Amino acid sequence: MSRPTPEGRSTGKLVRASDEVIARIEQQVLPKVSPTRRVTLAGTYAFILTWPPVFVALAVTTIVAPSLTDGAGVGRTALWALQFAVLIAISAMLGTLRRGAAERDAADPDDSTRRIALRLALHALLTAACAGLVLAPQGLSVGQIAWLTAVLVVVLHLLPLVGARLLRRSGRGRQAGLSEPTP
Repeated sequence: MSRPTPEGRSTGKLVRASDEVIARIEQQVLPKVSPTRRVTLAGTYAFILTWPPVFVALAVTTIVAPSLTDGAGVGRTALWALQFAVLIAISAMLGTLRRGAAERDAADPDDSTRRIALRLALHALLTAACAGLVLAPQGLSVGQIAWLTAVLVVVLHLLPLVGARLLRRSGRGRQAGLSEPTP
């Protein structure tokens, strides 16, 4: 319910908007995304964010340790990366379908260490499964697949996690430095 504001209010005071006004502004700023669009975006972003680092990781591994990829060429590793990225995109799309809108809206952005470790483990298992599906038909041994999977887990999960933590810490340090009074 909207309440009229007094005409003689001072310019320095804040006025609380009604829930109705907040909802209308929120709809303009954050429009509802259709489930089909959400699934499409999830798959597209997953593919775009997966293929380049996987290709680079496999290409570098081929150059540094050709025995891990049976001397595969750059074109072959690009194909492996493409297949891997498609599988990850499909899993992202299925994961988006599985989650309902109510669950997403009520999602609690818990950044606890336990929750982050659980998500990292689940994503590492998905990475291992996709790597196995792509690399096993190529005739690679279990040891080669395990090493390549470890490389992919480091590149796709551990390095971004460490980078995000470092950026977060440096951001906190800058904020703390800005909030301290200078003599």
